[in-house]
Amino acid sequence: MKRAALWATALLVAACGSGTTPTGSVTSPSPLATTSPSAQPSPSPVPAGVCSASTPCLALVTLRGSEAVVVRDITDINHPKTVSTVRMGAFVSATELSYEDSTTLYRMPLSGSPKTVVAKATKGIGLFAWTADGRTAGYMTADGLHVVSGGGDRLFGQPLPVPAGGYGCESQACADSWDGRLIFSPDGGYVSLVVNSGPVTSFKLWSTDGKLMSLPASPGPTMSAWSGRSLYFSDSGGVEAWTNGVSTPFLPGVQWVRPKSSPASGAIVYEARDASGLAHAYLVDTSSKKVRELKAGRSEPAFLTSRYVWYQGERLCLPSDQCVYGPTAPTGKAYIYDLQTGTEYGSIITGVYDVWPHAA
Repeated sequence: MKRAALWATALLVAACGSGTTPTGSVTSPSPLATTSPSAQPSPSPVPAGVCSASTPCLALVTLRGSEAVVVRDITDINHPKTVSTVRMGAFVSATELSYEDSTTLYRMPLSGSPKTVVAKATKGIGLFAWTADGRTAGYMTADGLHVVSGGGDRLFGQPLPVPAGGYGCESQACADSWDGRLIFSPDGGYVSLVVNSGPVTSFKLWSTDGKLMSLPASPGPTMSAWSGRSLYFSDSGGVEAWTNGVSTPFLPGVQWVRPKSSPASGAIVYEARDASGLAHAYLVDTSSKKVRELKAGRSEPAFLTSRYVWYQGERLCLPSDQCVYGPTAPTGKAYIYDLQTGTEYGSIITGVYDVWPHAA
């Protein structure tokens, strides 16, 4: 709840405040799987991993015992390495990161320095994103979307509505509905914005030449993810897919939470809640629309690589618990799920903020 409230407040003033260097000791490198695996039903095949010496797999994470944000090399999942301690941000490429300090957008090597200024904004920078080739950046300010490419900074307009006064998020249902994403399509041809945080809502899609694209007028669009040439998003009727200007039903009746797309394309992981309020982690094949449940009592799933999915543990509240925000409580544990073997392992990762390669 606290993370959602802080994010929304920062977005409204167009200053995410992620420029403060995290404090705390860095957990020494150790395997991601730290407890015994649990057997799962035999899964269907998944795409082969994309990690190699020439194409490293990286994750921007926090680790157990520390609040520091680190770059973790997970090319060899059984022998991960902490590369550096950095600011909260996002990957530009396999060798560069990017972050904002409210008024300036930077890019830098994985080591953290030297920094290069990408853009400055007097009205403050909120959400930002990069194309897969690292040549174009997009960022949101109070006056709308800016796209930086070839040394130029173009303003596409469409500013977010900013209500007077502050507000918070005090329930699980509220937290599950809050989201903010600025994402380029894998081919770099489009950039999408979805914001749903209290009274502030926005759902926009532009081509990268500045044209505002038409989208369905269905109520409550949110929770977006690009996979291949399609933009997937949730609305009041379920999950829709937008492809080349046409929207079609994808998962009718499904209300997914913060979906993440695979670096190998063709799959999306997401959280959804059952009638009791307990979170379940799912994977959907974007070609067949076949849904596969990974595990019950798991929330915030995210791809680490095309083969491995990370998520947090969650349980229903007991009568002795003081659960004031909803019917569930975190277990304090995290896991990694192997999509090839259907095996779940304990993980020392406590939060996943970005991975490289990005979704394809």
